[in-house]
Parts: sequence; structure tokens; C-alpha cells
Amino acid sequence: MTDESRGIEAAGPPWSVDLLADLHAGVLDDDEAARLWPRVQADPEARAIIEALEATTADLAGLSADVPPMPAEYAARLDAAIAEEARRAFPQQQSGVAPVVSLDAARRRRNKRIGWISGVVAVAAAAVAAVAIAIPSGTSPSPGGNVAAPPPGQSAAQPPLNLRSDQTASAVGQLQGTFDYGPLGNADALQACLTAAGFADTAKPIGVRQGSIDGQPAVLTLLTTGQLAKFRLVAFAPACGANDAGVLVDKVIG
Repeated sequence: MTDESRGIEAAGPPWSVDLLADLHAGVLDDDEAARLWPRVQADPEARAIIEALEATTADLAGLSADVPPMPAEYAARLDAAIAEEARRAFPQQQSGVAPVVSLDAARRRRNKRIGWISGVVAVAAAAVAAVAIAIPSGTSPSPGGNVAAPPPGQSAAQPPLNLRSDQTASAVGQLQGTFDYGPLGNADALQACLTAAGFADTAKPIGVRQGSIDGQPAVLTLLTTGQLAKFRLVAFAPACGANDAGVLVDKVIG
């Protein structure tokens, strides 16, 4: 924070983008954030920057979803076209005997089949890289070690995040962009907990991490609220599910 030496009160307006980004990410301590939010919300230019940061966060969270498979209709048509090409290329081939196709030709056909999703994959990779740069995980693999990649839409396991329900302002920066479902295992299991707690099916977390709240084990879940610079933190018990919401804490931050 560039204005730390002068104190929060001396930082603006006008507010530096660095300071507003720190505030939005939740990296300021609770006292500083509590003093700064009212002043920032009263400044139109600062509010515009916060809105842009929140929109970017929501867009990146949406790109964490799994890439859909190729529709069956197009896969079947491609398979049929490849089979017809093989019949034309080997008209004398005996029935029941697979033709021998050159490796280069097979690669060209495979590249045609997967080319339709290359744009989506490129955008998703860029989004993941942006999140990795903006929110470092703080961990690095051991030299020469082989680390198994997490499933699509899920982050690598993170150290437990231990929070107190009366000090949650810093949780935003520690949660957003991370998707570690801990004991729940995956997004579907978390969605069952959200549904049991009364959330709509369209409610999509922008951050998930295992940890604790007030000393109780929890799956910490961060959602947007539709309001400027306000987030909703819901802590679920690790055994939550469709028949038991298991909500330990549900509060708005910001």
C-alpha cells in the first residue's frame, strides 16, 4: 500500500488504484477497512473502480466452470466423415480388417475434431493465469516433484483458513478465486449445501476454501450479493448436504 506511511486517512481522495484494489481484495486489516469503506463509497470515482474490480472478479469466477464436451451430434458426424474417408482411401481393403492410416493423417483428423474448442480453452487458460498472478497461492511444488493436477474447476488443496466470525474482512482476499472444496470434494456437493440453505441454483461461489470458523471445522464459501463491494460469507459444516444445510455462519462483508 503506497500510503501506509501516512495512514489511511491521508490516502485520499483521490484514491490510488493500488489502495482500492487492496481494500476490495480484503487485504487491509479490519480496522483500516472499516474506516476506509464509508469514505470510498461516498466518492463516485472510487466507486467506479470498485465496480470494475467486482465485475472482473465475477467474470473470472464464471470462467472456472468445466469446458462442456463436444455435442454428440457433431461427434457422430465427424466419426462418420472419418469412416467414409477411410473407405475411399482404401477401396480394396477386406471387410473386417482395419485400414492402416498414416500417423500424420490421423493427427490432422484429430486436430480438426478438437479445434472447435480451442478458443474456449485459450480464454479459460488466460483467466486461470490471471487469477494465479493476482492471487498467489503461497505454495510451490518441490523441485523435480510430480504434482497431480486438480480436477477442472477446482484449485489445488490450500492450507486451512481459520477465521473468527467477528473478524472476517480479510477473508475476501483469501477466498476469492480459490476453489478448494475440502471434505465436500467437489462443486456439486457444495451446491447441495447451498440449495439446502435456501440459495437459488444460480448462486455461484467466487471462492471456496476449507478451514474453520470460531474454532469449528468449516467449508468457507464466498458469494457476491449484487451490491457494490459487498460479499456474503457462508461457513458450512463439513457434513452438510441436501438434507442438512449445516450453516455455521452466514454474514455480509463490506
